[in-house]
Amino acid sequence: MSASPVLPLQEGELAYEALRLAFIPWQRERRVAKEQERIRIARFSSKVFAAGSAHSLALRTDGRIACWGHNDDGQAPPAGVDGDFVAIAAGNGHSLAIRVDGSIVCWGRNEYRQAPPAGVPGDFVAIAAANTHSLALRRDGGIVCWGWNLDGQAPHAGVVGDFVAIATGLHHSLALRRDGRIACWGGNNSGQAPPAGVDGDFVAISAGCLHSLALRRNGSIACWGRNNSGQAPPAGVDGDFVAIAAGDWHSLALRRNGSIACWGRNWNGQAPRAGVLRRDRSGRIRRDCDFVAIAAGGYHSLALRRDGTIACWGDNDDDDDDDDNDVRRRRRRRRRPQTVVFDDGQAPPAGVAGPFGRNIDM
Repeated sequence: MSASPVLPLQEGELAYEALRLAFIPWQRERRVAKEQERIRIARFSSKVFAAGSAHSLALRTDGRIACWGHNDDGQAPPAGVDGDFVAIAAGNGHSLAIRVDGSIVCWGRNEYRQAPPAGVPGDFVAIAAANTHSLALRRDGGIVCWGWNLDGQAPHAGVVGDFVAIATGLHHSLALRRDGRIACWGGNNSGQAPPAGVDGDFVAISAGCLHSLALRRNGSIACWGRNNSGQAPPAGVDGDFVAIAAGDWHSLALRRNGSIACWGRNWNGQAPRAGVLRRDRSGRIRRDCDFVAIAAGGYHSLALRRDGTIACWGDNDDDDDDDDNDVRRRRRRRRRPQTVVFDDGQAPPAGVAGPFGRNIDM
């Protein structure tokens, strides 16, 4: 018996069925795998680059550290720092790094013992550097604190708990508990560190000068503390985010698709409202969607691309950090809001060539 001819409609149905059963699931799996990779990288890549008040650090793939920006206190030696490091943190005028063995190396400003030259022995898995104090997370979940403790931001007895992440603001500190709640201590004059903590199902935290951010498991962001520049809207920020970073007066968030949202003070272009843009091969301006991690400093911002290079934007001022120059910088920013100044080093507009990102499979 001869076979019946296949009607055009049947051919279309067969083609759709093939797409539904094979190609569409493959595309979905590929997209989900890429998103999961970005989340994994974003959660852990905060260890491999950092933005201080006016200097920047990045961990090379071989464990050495690259430094650029202000170095008036030795916080960012131009030759970098040799060693076998796995994590870094940048404060106002000091820097920290964790060695492979879990101990901590410190350099830079130390007037409040925030960066002891002898380092800090221990088995640490995370570090955070603020203006005048420092924190380190032990492997057992407890926290070690050192530096200035006038507001209780760095209790020298440490903080006992089962913590998985830490963050430091100007004079306050945060720690993420294993169950998703947040512990806060230190200065709370703007509500940035409520003593009762913050309840929720959070997966990441970050602290700015006087504000705090927390990333919920559903991708939205909770904000609290000072909001004078829109850096911490009380209603939070909705979106599908995988990482957050709080600068002094601005905030960043990395979307699941690799683009960056910015809000808060933008006097030096550190938080462009349109996000981070790039010019494609045809010359058109598009949103840059190739980022896997972010960091926010005093008046500058950094983002790590998938290829291991770093994009920089915001203040790149080379004025010395004395009081007179600091006043001049503030006055200049007030006179010229929304102006981007690129002069010296903490945020070179051409970015920083890598590859950076140790312990990250790019």
